[in-house]
Formats: sequence, structure tokens, C-alpha cells
Amino acid sequence: MSAVMHDDRDNVSTLRVPPQAVEAEQNVLGGLMLAPEALWRVMNILSGEDFYRADHRLIWQAITELADRRQPFDAVTLGDWFESQGLAEQVQGGAYLIQLASSTWSAANIAAYAEIVRDKATLRRLIEVGTGIVNDGFQPEGRDTADLLADAQHALIAMQPKQRGGLQPAKDSLRDWFDDLQRRYEAGDVVTGLPTPWCEFNKATHGLQKGELILIPARPSMGKSIAGMNIGLFTAMRGHHTAVFSLEMGKRQIHRRNVSSLSNVPHDWLLAPVDGQDEYWSRVQNAISDLKRASLSVDDTSDLTIAQLVARARMLHMKHPIELLVVDHIHDFKINAKEARFEYGKIAQGLKTLAKEFDCPVVALAQLNRNLGTRADKRPNMTDLRESGELEQKADLIAFLHREDYYDQNTHLKGVVEVIIAKGRDIEAGKTVYLRNDYAHMALRDWEGAIPAPIFPAKASRRADRWGPQA
Repeated sequence: MSAVMHDDRDNVSTLRVPPQAVEAEQNVLGGLMLAPEALWRVMNILSGEDFYRADHRLIWQAITELADRRQPFDAVTLGDWFESQGLAEQVQGGAYLIQLASSTWSAANIAAYAEIVRDKATLRRLIEVGTGIVNDGFQPEGRDTADLLADAQHALIAMQPKQRGGLQPAKDSLRDWFDDLQRRYEAGDVVTGLPTPWCEFNKATHGLQKGELILIPARPSMGKSIAGMNIGLFTAMRGHHTAVFSLEMGKRQIHRRNVSSLSNVPHDWLLAPVDGQDEYWSRVQNAISDLKRASLSVDDTSDLTIAQLVARARMLHMKHPIELLVVDHIHDFKINAKEARFEYGKIAQGLKTLAKEFDCPVVALAQLNRNLGTRADKRPNMTDLRESGELEQKADLIAFLHREDYYDQNTHLKGVVEVIIAKGRDIEAGKTVYLRNDYAHMALRDWEGAIPAPIFPAKASRRADRWGPQA
């Protein structure tokens, strides 16, 4: 008996009809025949795939194609379109089009009907995505579980309603712009975005702006990871939820660096603590207490794909909105090396999308080409970016790091780290900010005082006689 009932339930479940709103679809299409000017309002809500019935999808296609040609789309012209495509039987030789036009009394509620159609389409997609997840679970076909989970998260989050935009009269948004200008004036601060630990950099950039992708590229040993972690820690310590994705370092390394920069305890001692430094322990305990209060989340998974990072960031953002995202670094992502340029473009676009979606700055560290080391002047420029075209295009701010004393031990710029602002959408590019190398404590500090002047070799003394000056 129970087995028979179970079979009956299975049969009923297979006969379930997907969510649909045929009458609402008919009112949308009939309403468009009555009020063609409503098409652009409806197109902001619907696409052809949102219609459940195949004939309705075809009618929508006909309407949009005729509209693109600036032709009317009433029952007669639509009938001609179906005839020309050899699809007249799909609309009963045009009879169904006449029925739609005559049975729709008004287009007043066409937007409401369009939203009903869209909502039913969303439910159908939810069923489709859920079925796909179940099928992937039963038949992974060699794919990693982490990849399957990332794909599932991405598919579900992609279904969420997108932010609506559209053209608006400029006067409608001027009030909001002016109110924001007044707030900035009353604040009396040149830093309008998230501040960094460095005063001169804040003055040059006005802080890290919401919705922007900030790229910090450098060669190895220039301090890019230190810069990224300093920015993340500084922001998290001030109560702004910061997410750090470290594809290069583990959590222990990150904690060790953060404790060193906070406590001023040498990083080398934290790596190999020895007797005779008892005073360091109290500083370490204080730094740990501060870190526990910081709003900092860390993911140290190596070899991530950009899809996995995006999925994880979105999951965290839904629980606790992210106000700063730091990625260390772009060139450690798992990619198809044969399509490197395309892959890095996807990575840059993915990070830029998160910046706009979360309305927060995204700081990404990047590697530079090795041939930079063959030049006489080792200061980096845009052409030194690996796969530079895509990264340069997507980034809103690019700030290179450079240490002259790494290449020349006799330079006058000992201990100086140059931050070369090479690109900025709303700021002056070409400026260099000078910071102090405090890498013993895993930190970049503000440079205090004047930058050391270059030392020129002394000229040989010269004596004069009746023949003129002589060496």
C-alpha cells in the first residue's frame, strides 16, 4: 500500500506545471498593441525569455524587431511578420493576434502585469538552477566539490534582482549631488573615501573611493603584500568590515605580520622568539586584544578561481556587508595559462563588479613583468603590468611601489618606498608619495621630514695662472 502511494506521489510530482502567468503575458502583449509607447517601460522589466509560452516569446520577438525598424506592431503588421517568417501557424494565421488586441481593454496596468510575468520566470529559473545543482551533486563528472559549490552559489546569487537604473533628467539628481557637496564641505576633510595609514597618500587620492578598483603592482620584495595588509588592518581597526583574500600567505603569516606592525615587535622575533625579550610579550598581548576587536575576515585559500572568490565574497557580504575588499594577489589566481590575457581580464572585471555591487573599494595587488629589472631606470610604468591591457583598463587607481635601495645600495633614497600614482580617474596622476620602509615590523610608515637629496661627487680643485684656469 505504502509503495503504491509513494509511486503515485512520484507520478504527481513529475506532472507539476512550472510557475506561469499566461493571462498576465496576454495582457502585456495585448497592451503593447494598444499602447506602443509603453514598450520601453516594459523592456526595462522583461526579456523574451521571461515568457512561458513559446508563441508569446515569438510575439515579443516580432514586437521588438518591428520597433527596432521603427515600424508599428499592431495585429496586422505582426501578422505580416509571422507570415514572412513562415510562422503563421504559430498564431493561428493571425487570429490569435487579433484576439490578444481585442481582449485587452487597457494598457494602464501593463507594468504590473510585466512584473508578474518576470516573477513567475524567476521561479522557473530557481527550479532550473536547483535541478542543475542536484544533478551536479549526483554526477560531478570529475569536477572539484569546491568548483561545484562556487558554481551553485554564483547561479543562485545571479538570480537576485539587479539594481535598476535608466536615464533620468539631470535636475532630478542635482539635489542629491549638492547635498553631498555640502556634507563634504562641512566635514572639512580632504579624505572623502576610506583613509589609508599614510597621510600624503590620502591627500593625493582623497582616500579609497567606493565602487573603485585600486591596483597596487610591484616587483617582489617591494612591499606590496605589506601595503595591502596595512590598508586592510588599518580599515578593520576602525570598525569597517574588511575582507582579505590571501592567495599567497596563510592565516598564521597574516597574523604574525599584523601583530608585528601593531605592536612594533620585530617580525623576526615573532618568527623565532628567543629568551631575553620578555618586554615583547605584553606588546603582543595588547596587539592580539586589538585584533580581536577588529572587523576583519580572512580567507587564505590558495589557487582560487575568480568565480570562487566572487561567490565567497557575496556569501560573506550577505551576512555582514563588506566595506573594503583586499586581494593578494591577482597573479596567484588559478587560470588557464593558454588564455592568460583573457583570464586576467575576467579577474579584473570580477573584482570591479564586486566593487560596484558592494559599493566599496577593492584593493588588488599585482605582479610586474620581469624585464623591468633589465632597464637602467627600474621605476615601473604601465607597460610593466603583466597582461597590462585589461588590468590597466579596468582599474580606477593604479599605484606602483618602488624601492631604489633594493637595486642600488649606494642610493641616497635609503629606506624610501616610492608610491607612484600612475592612474586615477578623478585625481591627478603622475605624483609620487614617499613612505618609510619599516619592513622589520612589516609596515610602511609616513616619511617624516625632507626626502634625502642626491649626493654628487665633489669636483676637482682648479688653479689659475696666466694661461687661464687649470685643473
